[in-house]
Amino acid sequence: MPQRLNEVIRRAGKLMVEYQSPKVFDKGNHADFVTEADIAVQDYLLGELSRLFPTAKFFAEEKDDNVLTDDLTFIVDPIDGTTNYFRRRRCSMISIGAVENRRPVFCAMLDPYHNELFTAQQGKGAFCNGERLHVSDTPLEHAIVSFGTAPYYSELFELTARTVGEMLPRIADIRRSGSACIDLTDTAAGRSDAMVEWRLQPWDYCAGTLLVQEAGGRCGNIMGGDVTFEQRIPFMAANPRIFDAVQAMLQEIRRTHTPDVIL
Repeated sequence: MPQRLNEVIRRAGKLMVEYQSPKVFDKGNHADFVTEADIAVQDYLLGELSRLFPTAKFFAEEKDDNVLTDDLTFIVDPIDGTTNYFRRRRCSMISIGAVENRRPVFCAMLDPYHNELFTAQQGKGAFCNGERLHVSDTPLEHAIVSFGTAPYYSELFELTARTVGEMLPRIADIRRSGSACIDLTDTAAGRSDAMVEWRLQPWDYCAGTLLVQEAGGRCGNIMGGDVTFEQRIPFMAANPRIFDAVQAMLQEIRRTHTPDVIL
């Protein structure tokens, strides 16, 4: 993976933490916000990556005209966990995934608060600050599942609540970080055993998908099939020991309680 990408994301992390009280703007959906820091970090990343990769395309959260092609494309989340960020919870990440022929080829994800840089390259493993990552081998009954609540989508609230109630008796516990990227890095590092969210956007999971897979884990659409990066999907990742069981459980919950909800 290009060393220059690591340098760019670390400089973006410094920019992110320099904002002490960023201006916050409502994006129009329930609990959906953007800050001036999101915009500044994204502008910086796209500018620097454009210089390093002149022919690359870009697909980013705070960008309106996102279209995925077979060309080298950077899928960028400038600050994942925006609410955490402006509430000073210190639980947010910068995420950069590089996709070519619609498949991830390398990635970098930075937690600037804990100085953790996660990187992966197709076929070459996943790392945190240079140390190789491995997913856990924890069985389902002892599993910690990182759970995203899809707070922007009121039509998913019932399904989300039902999912928590149905899962808890079958696993050890649930964790809620407020950042899908953190949930994915935790899964890749074996800190959690799975992560699920009923609706995620490509910038939330692109880089983390490669990281988990290169750490020996599995990622997929909750309702079946591989991960795609063109549009939002119901997303999950898990260690191989429990992936099928978690997916079957989630599909059963959806069929039983909210079969007509469009995911």
